[in-house]
Amino acid sequence: MHSLISDSISLQIGALQNMQHQLTPTQSEALTTLIQHQTGQIIFAGIGKSGHIAKKIASSIKSLGINATYLHASEAMHGDIGPLNHHDLAFLISNSGETTEILALQSQLKHRHIPIVTLTRNHSNSVAMQADLNLIAGSSIEADPHNILPTSSTTCALVMGDAITIAIANYHAFSKNIFAHNHPHGNLGLHALKPIKTQLKSVPIIDIATPLQQVLSQLLCGHQGCVLVGSQQQLQGLITEGDLNRAISHNPEHWQHIPAKEIMSANPVTLDDSHTVHDAEQLMQQHNINTIVIVYHNNTQHISGVYTRIYRKKI
Repeated sequence: MHSLISDSISLQIGALQNMQHQLTPTQSEALTTLIQHQTGQIIFAGIGKSGHIAKKIASSIKSLGINATYLHASEAMHGDIGPLNHHDLAFLISNSGETTEILALQSQLKHRHIPIVTLTRNHSNSVAMQADLNLIAGSSIEADPHNILPTSSTTCALVMGDAITIAIANYHAFSKNIFAHNHPHGNLGLHALKPIKTQLKSVPIIDIATPLQQVLSQLLCGHQGCVLVGSQQQLQGLITEGDLNRAISHNPEHWQHIPAKEIMSANPVTLDDSHTVHDAEQLMQQHNINTIVIVYHNNTQHISGVYTRIYRKKI
């Protein structure tokens, strides 16, 4: 049984690698152009297992705040195709490229001058040959011993669909904040949209003349990974464990007597407490830092606390 499971995984990995190797820069550029020219909705259609993949991809894109929809290939021919027009962009998923319902839908889409991207297992099938762009996103070798269960083929379609989703997100300048706003009851949304002032930790505040031996003591007692320099009413600097370690490394014999002002970051990155956790995370990412000082909204010199990635909850 272990061998069967392992071989199944290996076959699907091989199918993904083959799909990746067949994707060309020209195809990626063509896909980008179609995405850029689309001003209507993005349509994903399939039948059977491919339909489930199409539904998942459309749902992912919709979560970005982008107009996307799943179209059941059979239902489309009974009225659901009505609202579609040439401003839209359609993605049709069919491993064989010979699915009757997909071919019928494709004909109607072409009649409406809707650009079509197909996801199939080769370039020589009927669906692919009538597309504006065909992407290899299927497999002729499934992962089961009888080569009949949709496994490798659906894995390829799903992975290519996710890659397309990322390309669309990138073009539309998607951000984590948008995702959080569209998932207010999910863990990501609940955490990212919290006011930053509810997530703060207090840290020791020391004078600029404090010797590093005492700074080390404060760091160890505070367990926060940093200390602030100045006073509650006047922020003058920040010292992190990294700053202290570098000072000890550069002056191993006399580091204990070096005053805090000589190693502190005199202009630490700050954010006022009217912002959200997501705002803080974005700012830390921009500056490549793990700790940010939070100040009061109505007085940006007064220290409210610090927010650090160490205390970020898993999402």
